Amino acid sequence: MKRSLTIFILALLLILPAAAGAAAQAKYYFSWEEGGSGGGTALLKNGVTFVPLTHVVDDLSWDSSGKRAQFDGWNKSFAVRVGSLTVMLDGEIVKLEGAPFLFEKMLYVPARFVVYALGGGNLTWDARTKTVKADHLKTFKKYDFVHEGLKYTVEGKSGIVNVTDSKGVQREFARLGTSIKESLSFTAERTPGGLTVFRWADFYGEPHLNNQFFTLVVKDGKVIQQASVHYWNRLETNVTKLGSQLLLIDGKTLRIIEDGTGTLLETIDLVKLGGEADKYFVEYFAEDVFLLRANSNGILNLVDRDTGSVTILYKELLDAKHQEYVAYNDTPYRGDMLKFIKREGDLLYFKNEFPYDKDNNTYSISVAD
Repeated sequence: MKRSLTIFILALLLILPAAAGAAAQAKYYFSWEEGGSGGGTALLKNGVTFVPLTHVVDDLSWDSSGKRAQFDGWNKSFAVRVGSLTVMLDGEIVKLEGAPFLFEKMLYVPARFVVYALGGGNLTWDARTKTVKADHLKTFKKYDFVHEGLKYTVEGKSGIVNVTDSKGVQREFARLGTSIKESLSFTAERTPGGLTVFRWADFYGEPHLNNQFFTLVVKDGKVIQQASVHYWNRLETNVTKLGSQLLLIDGKTLRIIEDGTGTLLETIDLVKLGGEADKYFVEYFAEDVFLLRANSNGILNLVDRDTGSVTILYKELLDAKHQEYVAYNDTPYRGDMLKFIKREGDLLYFKNEFPYDKDNNTYSISVAD
């Protein structure tokens, strides 16, 4: 590690300009292997170009002195101390060409080290714009969650989940099947039958129009069923249980899972029932009927489980003005604003959350034969 870093630095000695004395302003511009780019102010000091590590990487942790910063990513770690010419990189001590320093509450570290540590390449200096550039930097992003004494770590790029026990022994736990785009939240629930249901949610884009959901059913520490779904520009809540049974929804199908054993009892083709090649929400589910909404058109349908017949609810419940809104609206998103409230006997009750005038009506429809 020491030799490779030394070679890397020596090979680039002529790339970046020299500057003597006090720090002078320059710029940096980095692009990332996983997409995205950005830059800001760099500083030239004693012949070394420094960039603000505080801005380049997320989730730096500081010790109590406020002088030592630690980065822990997926199979990547380094620790930098203000004023020190040595750093700890992936368990090895390496030397820096200039000592890190604080300026305007930001930690500045030599650009060469930052690019090297983050696996970047093509470090160049643009003399005309006074900009240091590098590409293909890696984020090494990971997400840690603790449940019942075990640590679950999701690797952002691959979506691989590892679990680490109290002795530090790590093993692969699951594969979510796609990368994590931005933030990740986590919940875990123990079922009456002794299974554990893990749920992760990733909301991303601006202003968070994309939503990824991952569900894992776990028995005796092993994943026995799982599902994931991506929705866009609509955030409804999928039902997750039918009595003692668990419901797994991937937008295309709904699977009914027996609690306790994890056995697959039934699979329902949502696309076939919905009639469109789309992803679907299931907002209510019972033995006789369920509520199905397509992500794109946003229309809430009532599905009879015995016959497979589909009732378009807004046409049955709403007046002409509100029906026109459903048919032509595309702001804030397409479809109706019907929200299921409750069931009493054979009657399902709804509210119309029409955004442009007050509608305090409660609507109902019978599901009796």
